[in-house]
Amino acid sequence: MTRTLPATLAMALALAFATTGCKPAAERPAATAAGKEIAWREGDVADALAEAKESGKPALLYWGAVWCPPCNQMKSTLFKDPAFIAETQAFVPVYLDGDSKGAQRWGEQFGISGYPTVIVLRPDGSEITRVSSATMASQLPALLRTAAGRTTSIEDLLARAKADPARLATDDWRILSDFDWRNDPKHFKDPASAVPLLERLAAAAPQPSLQRRFALLALVVGAEQGEDGKARLTAAQQARLLEILPPILADAAEVKANRQELSYDVAPMVAALSDGKRREGLSRALIAAADSLYADPSASIADRLNATNADVKLARASGKVPAGVLAKVRDSVAWADANARDKMTRQGVIDDAAYLLFNAGDHTAARKLELAELKRSEQPYYYMSSLSDFAEQDGDKAGAIEWARKAYEASQGPATRVQWAILYSRTVLRNAPDDKAAVTKAANAVIDELGKSPDSYYQRTRVKVADWGDKLRSWSAAHNGGQVLAGLRSRMDEVCGEQGTQAAACRQWTA
Repeated sequence: MTRTLPATLAMALALAFATTGCKPAAERPAATAAGKEIAWREGDVADALAEAKESGKPALLYWGAVWCPPCNQMKSTLFKDPAFIAETQAFVPVYLDGDSKGAQRWGEQFGISGYPTVIVLRPDGSEITRVSSATMASQLPALLRTAAGRTTSIEDLLARAKADPARLATDDWRILSDFDWRNDPKHFKDPASAVPLLERLAAAAPQPSLQRRFALLALVVGAEQGEDGKARLTAAQQARLLEILPPILADAAEVKANRQELSYDVAPMVAALSDGKRREGLSRALIAAADSLYADPSASIADRLNATNADVKLARASGKVPAGVLAKVRDSVAWADANARDKMTRQGVIDDAAYLLFNAGDHTAARKLELAELKRSEQPYYYMSSLSDFAEQDGDKAGAIEWARKAYEASQGPATRVQWAILYSRTVLRNAPDDKAAVTKAANAVIDELGKSPDSYYQRTRVKVADWGDKLRSWSAAHNGGQVLAGLRSRMDEVCGEQGTQAAACRQWTA
């Protein structure tokens, strides 16, 4: 599951889940109301592209999910912003819920891997650019103004950037600086493959702030991170971080432009610096920058809350979260809880708040917050999966499995149910690997859900099912599970036969 900002995001914005035509209006990203709301064409991408071709307008494709926190952040902020709504009138906006019929096939075509994602398309369907994080929402109105008149596809722009970045125009630099470099399997199947280009852009960018932006992105995308969550920086990467980070942290505009990276990625890199004196100085500067984000009334509740991640990540890298940091986290969570009043805003921030508490060491308060929210949320399964994660981290194996099972059973929408069934199965594999009956039961739940959705084995579903198959194969080798795996493969072959052109790919899930 994409746990966007505390463990799942990246830089981005993706798409959505259930059949929009059957959804209550409150769950939709927006309805049409005399220009006061975005005039989404719901679900029919082909029709929207046909309208774009006829009108000459570019298309604005949004893929999201009703349970997805950053999607709800956008719905409660960006999609209600009059400036953004006005910008969308120059486009044919189409909303594609990830659980709607054919959504996963469209995800395959456009190379979309996570929720949420916004892609700007030329009338011929070729891509201009993409963004996939609610953190970038404030840049979108300006980005759309830039994209509206462009005729250059992102493929052509990337090719020109690789050939001679010094010849790029001002609008090209804007598109590239806001581009989703970490969540684009269509152009960068391995995100690290983007690093050489990012470094070239850093060297050629016309403004120092842009040079630092691309250099920071190159570090974030290219830095290795161990299973302990700590960054592994080469000497060259350390030198580069020491060069670019101080001026970024000293400039309020650069802090805001790089807030995603500063909130989630930079702290582990700072903690990995071998120069103790400079490490301490940059740690103080990073916390001061995060404090400025938290205090910024123009920022979203989610951005302000998640700025506190920098404190927690720095503290955890040192070994233990001190009382002062925990108190700071409690204050920021209490503020977010009090100010997130409508359901979309709460869906966008409460899980992040619970993870902040948990990672800061207050496991009891984290669970209490999740339990309270699942009682009022229309997507309680999202919070149940977090409670499963909390139980597993606390060593409560039975509790982790039980919450994962409940989350799967409560989940809604065909693609969502496949994803949550996989979460359930993987939780069993990790916490009860010797219980073959439990492993079989949970794995069959995934196959059952896949069987309910013929011709749906595309992009997000395909990637998640293939990865799950790898985990099952590893489990089988370690726990003498050949007979179980053979039985599952037999059932899976039947389901794969219903997956149309993807049948062969489906049958490779444990090959």
